[in-house]
Amino acid sequence: MNKKNVNVRELVDKHQTNCARITEIADACEKENRERTEKEETEYKRLKRENEIIRMKMAAYSAPDAMKAESPTEQLREAVNGARSGGKVTIMLARETQLMTTASVADTGIIPIEEQEMLKPLRAGLIYDKVGLNIRSGLAGGTLRWPIHTKAIANFADEGERLTDSKVDFDKLTVSPRRLGIAIPVTREALESTQGLVESVVREEMPAAVADLINDAMFDTTGKFIDKDGTEKTRKVFGPFVKAAQTPFEFAAEIPTRRELLRMKARVSASGIRLTHPCWVMTDNMKAELEDTKVDAGSGRFVCENGLILGYPVFCTPAIGEGNIGFGDWGYQAAGFFGQISIGVDPYTLLRENATDFVLNGHFATVTLRDEAFVLGHKKATAAAPKN
Repeated sequence: MNKKNVNVRELVDKHQTNCARITEIADACEKENRERTEKEETEYKRLKRENEIIRMKMAAYSAPDAMKAESPTEQLREAVNGARSGGKVTIMLARETQLMTTASVADTGIIPIEEQEMLKPLRAGLIYDKVGLNIRSGLAGGTLRWPIHTKAIANFADEGERLTDSKVDFDKLTVSPRRLGIAIPVTREALESTQGLVESVVREEMPAAVADLINDAMFDTTGKFIDKDGTEKTRKVFGPFVKAAQTPFEFAAEIPTRRELLRMKARVSASGIRLTHPCWVMTDNMKAELEDTKVDAGSGRFVCENGLILGYPVFCTPAIGEGNIGFGDWGYQAAGFFGQISIGVDPYTLLRENATDFVLNGHFATVTLRDEAFVLGHKKATAAAPKN
């Protein structure tokens, strides 16, 4: 007789004996309505520990390599012979099963789908309409023009002395609009199968994309942008910080001090600019740094508090670039839309593809009326090492 099979039968008998004793302890506690005594608790833990060891041994004996020497018929015969000699036999019948899971009914419509609200794309730092920029719409003509003249200069003179001539020079500032637009082709199948949802998203996204375009151009500091094909191109429309970046206010470190920000403001106000719509423009990271920068050691005040620096509001946009801080009065930045922004739906041009073309067109222009009204600050660039 196989020694391993004898051991398994012994383990089964011991496991059943232990279970019977645990049942006796449980019946006694239930009948007497009490908890286990200290002695019973010790015995209970011992029985559980023995059963756990028995299960581990049985798992080891039931491994494939322990049973591979005997066929199921031989195992059954030995078990029956053991029963005839007074032993206990436990026979378990099992068969292979194939479970039906949710994967078998996926995308059949049997499992309901709860449609939730459409998740819209994130638009960080869209602020061009919040900084005080005077945006006009419906402008007529192809050019905007502002006459400009210089200031007259007076002189002190002695009695009877002839005054020197003074004059006022006249000039003009002009700006012409640039076309902006976006086109989104959509198949009729997509429009019809979504019952108008795709169309509503397209109509909502088109003007939002125009706002993104203007925001990026208005707060850019380089005058360059990366096109869809990955090439660098020159901007035809940009805001005041491209010119201000040519003569920047340089900080001693990555994060400016309160004194440096005061000097930035003073550069604008000292030029004669009346501050009517002033504000600061920076990234969220820079604002967070200034919210953690103390004014001094004892007051508990910080450079940026309650969204204000030196009493002027702070607006954040990634378009200005990390490390840059802009300050200015946006009453000196003119902007406007010429004519009307039109959204056309063309169902004919792409008829062979059974598609509809959604097209938005408009004309936009912006110009800085006074360059002195804006200043851009960033860390002082490290001088390059001299070449040998």
